[in-house]
Amino acid sequence: MTAQETSIFESGQRVGLAVAPYRAELADFPPLLAADAARAELVTAIAAEQTAQDAETTPSTTDKDTARENMALATATLSARAVGYALATGQLGLKQAFTLSYADVHYGEATEDVNHIRNLVQAVQALPAQVRAEYRLTDAVIQAPADAADAFEAASDTQTDAKAAPRLATRALPELLGRLGAALRLMDTLLKGQRTDPDPKFRWAELYNAFAEANKRRGVAAKRRTVAGGPRIVRTLPVTAASGQPLRLANTNYGPAYTLTVENRAATTLLLWMAQKDGAKTTPLPCAAGAVTVLTRADLGPDTARYLTGQFEGEQGGSATVVVRRVV
Repeated sequence: MTAQETSIFESGQRVGLAVAPYRAELADFPPLLAADAARAELVTAIAAEQTAQDAETTPSTTDKDTARENMALATATLSARAVGYALATGQLGLKQAFTLSYADVHYGEATEDVNHIRNLVQAVQALPAQVRAEYRLTDAVIQAPADAADAFEAASDTQTDAKAAPRLATRALPELLGRLGAALRLMDTLLKGQRTDPDPKFRWAELYNAFAEANKRRGVAAKRRTVAGGPRIVRTLPVTAASGQPLRLANTNYGPAYTLTVENRAATTLLLWMAQKDGAKTTPLPCAAGAVTVLTRADLGPDTARYLTGQFEGEQGGSATVVVRRVV
């Protein structure tokens, strides 16, 4: 549930506790009693629906978090040993190429773009055998980040599938929450009409105040006036290929508010598309050689596509930079 939806749900729970001491008032006013009964039923139904969905998705989310942690630790170890070699030999350019910290992988771009990790592995593998032996860049240390990246991608796919499975059920939640909100508004209106009732046998004003306090929305930030701005850079994706094979550039399925600016420095056209889960192409779009091309997310394929993918035409490969921006 979103923060707004959670706030409505929690209001429904608090109202139940707040009106419980006022059974005489509820019993004296059947429309209010019926509205409160509807509220209680909806709160129970929403809680059960959310619990069922959590049971579907929590294991896969935990597995993905574990895979991310393993990937970050393995990458940080490899990077530290490779950077140690670069510093010891005064190769500052190589140091930059070998630097990929725990934070970069766990919190930064490398979390969603495991190609950064694979590029590091390939760069270290290309070092002379004597260097690898001297700086303890063993096969196990080099291979660990690559294996962890594969495990992270598999866990990410499993999580996506798990979240997709209860999607039909999640459609029930907005409806239930909408009905809960309506029940709370009805109770508010009915109590407003009763709060000035002078009958000394009932505590209508006290009940209304208790209800109003419990029904306050909490945990939802107030809307703020925002200053219109231009697109904000979300991430920068380097594209380097030695051949014309397709490359997965990112695992993120960007939404409609995103644009991609492509600086193609290669001598051949770069094709970009959003691939389906099975890797199937959608609609490859050309980014001309030696030019800057701006694409929208809608240009790259359907909303269901998952992976940003690129491929240089021909076999010689090339290099490019893809800058992802979000309109704010």
